[in-house]
Amino acid sequence: MPDVQRPATLAKVYEAARKKIEAGDVPTLMVTAPQALYRWIDPSKLPRPKTGTPVLKVQANRLLVPSGNPQNRFSGPSGDPPNPGIPAASGLYCVLQQQALVNEASHYTRKAQVWALAGQCVLRIRIRGMIMVADLSPHNPGAMRFLRELGPKTWDEMTDTKDCSVARGIGLAIAQSSYLHGLSVETVRESARSAEERGDNMVLYGSAMHNLDVDQAWYFGKTSQPEVYPVV
Repeated sequence: MPDVQRPATLAKVYEAARKKIEAGDVPTLMVTAPQALYRWIDPSKLPRPKTGTPVLKVQANRLLVPSGNPQNRFSGPSGDPPNPGIPAASGLYCVLQQQALVNEASHYTRKAQVWALAGQCVLRIRIRGMIMVADLSPHNPGAMRFLRELGPKTWDEMTDTKDCSVARGIGLAIAQSSYLHGLSVETVRESARSAEERGDNMVLYGSAMHNLDVDQAWYFGKTSQPEVYPVV
């Protein structure tokens, strides 16, 4: 898992990104209802109900809690020890496309992608209303300009698999924004398809939580097709 190896670099990137975000000089993506997001979880956190019985919404929505895990890329503390001038932020990590879901699950479960979700539960999350996120996808020319203006190697440093100093600095700056609820960025996980089909992660901070609602829970067994339960 990545960690903050260069606290001074994090602080420098945080300050530069914060100034650009405050000036409105950041590419954005408007995500509106009924856009779906996906998040895979350990099914022990949401046990499968009896067939024909729905999952309770109050239980499913409790799992939409941002985490302050210091090993996450775009959220957590500013270092160890933390920089007192840079607030920590908790993040909820979801994906926009199902291929990104498989790529992420395969990385963490260490299973072949065809079996990556076996034994797992996937939450389908609907956007209610509208949220605005920073769009840091490499397919967005504005994103690459934004990153270049933070430093000549920002993209490579942001996607470093061992050092999240740059990614964390950008994420914490976004979390402090008055108008952004998170960020969208291509997953760093390898795809069984092609480098162009990795899919996008979405990291959401606390201000986005009231716009999220779980509407389905998918339980995967030993087949590629899940058993789908409504969430009511």
